[in-house]
Formats: sequence, structure tokens, C-alpha cells
Amino acid sequence: MNLSLPAHIQKLIEERVRSGRYSTPEDVVVAAIASLDLQESSADFESGELERLLDEGEQSGKPIDADDVFREVRALRERHQTRAG
Repeated sequence: MNLSLPAHIQKLIEERVRSGRYSTPEDVVVAAIASLDLQESSADFESGELERLLDEGEQSGKPIDADDVFREVRALRERHQTRAG
């Protein structure tokens, strides 16, 4: 497959290859398509579904601080490892 890309897209691809993160322009395109595929598959909401889910979350109760949750999970993991070890 041969593609004609606009100059600004070619420049973006070339910059990524020059950065060393990708070996070839093809690698950049493969990564871009994989990212697009992931983005599209994870954002597959029915019309109004995301808004409904956000509303449901907001109505579900008092928010929990993420740092507190992570501290608790780490403590549980440490206790489990101590018992298992």
C-alpha cells in the first residue's frame, strides 16, 4: 500500500524516527494505528451513555481520595506478602 501524506504529517513521522523512539516511518504508522484502534475501542459509548455513567458516579456517594485508596491497597498487599512469605 502506498499513501500520499500531507507534508506536515510526513514531518511528524520523520521527527519521531529521528528521536530514536521508532526505527522506521512504518513503525510510526503502525504505532499510530494501534493507538487509534485502542482509542476507538475504549470510547465505544452509546449516545448519552457516558453522560449517564458520569451522573451515576456523581450520585453514588462521597468521593474517595485516590491517595487514600492507593495507601490502603499497598498496606493490604504488604500484609498479604508478609503472611505468604
